[in-house]
Amino acid sequence: MVEQSYYIGVDGGGTHCRVQLEDEHGNVLSHADAGSANIMTNAAVAMQSIIDASEKAISAIKPISAIDKPISEKNKPTNPAIKLNQIHLAAGLAGANIPSALKQFLSLHHPFKSLTVISDLHAACLGAHNGYAGALIICGTGSAATVFTGAGTGTSTSTNSYHFKDKGGYGLPISDNASGGWLGLEAVKHSLLVFDELIPQSLLFASICDNLAVSHSHQLVTKVAGFKGKEFGALAPSVVAAYEKGCAAAGALIQQGANYLNDVGQTLTCKAPNEKTFTNNQDLPLCLVGGLSHVYQPLLSTDLQTRLIEPKSSPQAGVIQYAKQQAALA
Repeated sequence: MVEQSYYIGVDGGGTHCRVQLEDEHGNVLSHADAGSANIMTNAAVAMQSIIDASEKAISAIKPISAIDKPISEKNKPTNPAIKLNQIHLAAGLAGANIPSALKQFLSLHHPFKSLTVISDLHAACLGAHNGYAGALIICGTGSAATVFTGAGTGTSTSTNSYHFKDKGGYGLPISDNASGGWLGLEAVKHSLLVFDELIPQSLLFASICDNLAVSHSHQLVTKVAGFKGKEFGALAPSVVAAYEKGCAAAGALIQQGANYLNDVGQTLTCKAPNEKTFTNNQDLPLCLVGGLSHVYQPLLSTDLQTRLIEPKSSPQAGVIQYAKQQAALA
């Protein structure tokens, strides 16, 4: 008897790792989540988060009657006990756009039947547009953007025959403008300027000091000394709350982030002269996703607003479909 195979799609970001478990017929069996899966930050932690989330997904398989898709008798799943070595893992991971981080992650031992990895940005874009051409901006703990223009040949970032043109996504402190991590980092910088009496006190300053339980610049510097994107991102809700209460300092940061996203969105509509195989990107739909999307969406330009659509599917579904297509081409 041939052992059945399964697929797990992973959406791995700086804060959360979300997975979707499917059988080989595409029936969604369960969902689960775990901790950070940013392979640029820590490849080993990312792998463990993925394993943890996968084991949770296996334990949380829905009753057959509750599975999302209509199921024929021929393709009806039996919901047996599933082992990790029966699972084809398809992962869209933060940091996978950096070759050295991807190489390190792929060198790690894993218990899965097979492993396919692309960036979380590409997975989100493929899912959002159901594999069709489109643009996407992620603004969560980190930020990045891409435009996907389908298969063919060209000079843009290529995942085998899939062609993307990416913007940003290099990680803090050198990139990820407008993200939660960036907002938190900028809020800390603002607070240090207040402590030095170079700018007036603000609600943002008070919120950051309260959040981190500090009352002196030295305490603040010590508290954030080991912070990475995830920890700075945890300060973003304080920035957003101050902004919503009318704090000018927080509003200036939010507007700075919105200006960056507007600039990025506009570049996604441009067609580079040497990319002759690309379609007219001005006609492509745009998705804005991530935990801060609701904050920035009203501040986008009218042009970008008219192109916005809701994602058609999840990053997990997008990367599973990608893995299946790559396997068929192999």
